[in-house]
Amino acid sequence: MTKKVLLISPYFPPHRAIGTKRAINFVQGVHGKENWEVIVLTSKPLNDNNDPSLLHQVPEGVITNYSFVGALRPIIQFFSGSKKKTSKVTLAKPVSNPKVAKKKSSQKGSLTPFDQYLWDVGAGVRNGKKLIEKYRPDAIWVNADPWSGFLVADKLSRKYNIPWVADLRDPWTVFEKKMDLRPKLTAKIIRWYERKFFTSATKVVLNTETACQAYTNAYPESLQGKFTFIRNAFNENLLIGDQAENSTQKPFIFGYYGGFRKFVPSQYLLKGFSEFVKQNGLSPDQVRIDVRGNVYSDFWDQVTEYQVHNYVTVEREVNLNETVSLLRSWDVLLLSAIHDFRWMISAKFYDYIYARKPILAVSDNEELNQLIETTKSGKWANTDEPNKISRMFEGFYNAGKTDLLSNEELIKSFGFEHQASLFRKELNEITPAEKA
Repeated sequence: MTKKVLLISPYFPPHRAIGTKRAINFVQGVHGKENWEVIVLTSKPLNDNNDPSLLHQVPEGVITNYSFVGALRPIIQFFSGSKKKTSKVTLAKPVSNPKVAKKKSSQKGSLTPFDQYLWDVGAGVRNGKKLIEKYRPDAIWVNADPWSGFLVADKLSRKYNIPWVADLRDPWTVFEKKMDLRPKLTAKIIRWYERKFFTSATKVVLNTETACQAYTNAYPESLQGKFTFIRNAFNENLLIGDQAENSTQKPFIFGYYGGFRKFVPSQYLLKGFSEFVKQNGLSPDQVRIDVRGNVYSDFWDQVTEYQVHNYVTVEREVNLNETVSLLRSWDVLLLSAIHDFRWMISAKFYDYIYARKPILAVSDNEELNQLIETTKSGKWANTDEPNKISRMFEGFYNAGKTDLLSNEELIKSFGFEHQASLFRKELNEITPAEKA
């Protein structure tokens, strides 16, 4: 008998937000497999930075409804539209006698317990009801954050008595540093809602073992059986590109894909790179850092402080189907994971290991470090080991440009097929036997 699942995910093609990748993996891994069909409730892409080519990644037969958002969304989007930076930013001129940067980027607290989609919950519930009454799904699966999807799923589940799964791409309340940014009342409300949702949900899925264990420890025994984890994964269907672009041309490039921000800082990598360059007397024609993504203002302060102006280039991210070609054009792939980020493993890590170019990670994340070792994908150092960080840069540079790593067998379990089987396993477990 055919089984149906309603996927609630504000991010879905043609959105190019990072959360879209897990939603794509879900529909590709579930729809048409083991008698499952997927119906998607998502938001209109409006003013976001979109990638229309992602629409080709949605399997044939998946019903996609873009009515999660309400009538006010275009107006809200217009007035809160993000201010885009230029597509390429390069510091080309050295600054004489640079001073240690004192300015720190500010992080504003958020008054709402949820996110920008809170205003759309009413529309999500109304249109979710229509989809449920028309297609009669056997389960509901919610990708979050954005967390507002939990409000919709909770209401729909209670009304129609349908089991639902809370799939957290990032931890919520156990991410203590983010919670510290909230006013005390807002933080209290978030904790209340999280407990409400976890009580209502049939399963709670995290994407790292560390986050899963943290939630298991934080909640009473009556809820502990609900927690499990399904890692992010690389998806060969998305990562279309040349098998290798091993340029023998100088310079040697250390590449970083993604943004630098408060919880993904740049100073440890930049300082280590600076020491390595100085100690070896290298020029920008010999070695560089290439960043593809947005950077916070502190990044440029650090570039000035560590005197690496001519060694750093920042450009916008490329579309998903260009990712592998970009990663394989670099010689070493950079990662940053501080102690505050120990609950999470960036989704790009899985794209990195698929690219099979060596990884240099500055990381206090024990689980991430273990995965780097397990897959023999590279080297790591903690943030309090500056000398080791500098030596890693030197070691990779001295090894020279290399072919792809020979670790294909070691990375297989971190691919899409394994992740998809776990999605289906959880769905099959929560589906009533009489409907299965």
